[in-house]
Amino acid sequence: MQTRPAFAWAGTFAETSDGLPLFGRHPQYGPRVLFALAYGGNGITYSMLGAGLLRAQIEAREHPLAKLFSFARLG
Repeated sequence: MQTRPAFAWAGTFAETSDGLPLFGRHPQYGPRVLFALAYGGNGITYSMLGAGLLRAQIEAREHPLAKLFSFARLG
């Protein structure tokens, strides 16, 4: 007897060249769009860091990790 799946799904997985996530604004999308790209093997840990970082950006406060996780480090 051959089984048939009731449903299927797929997702993409990518990583940066340095293995770190990306949090914050991207110049292409303007100041009102914030990214939290960190849902891989270390997603839970990075998600907590990202939540604090994005909150600081929304509140217009400095965050000590902002540069480390920004899009600017890639270019």
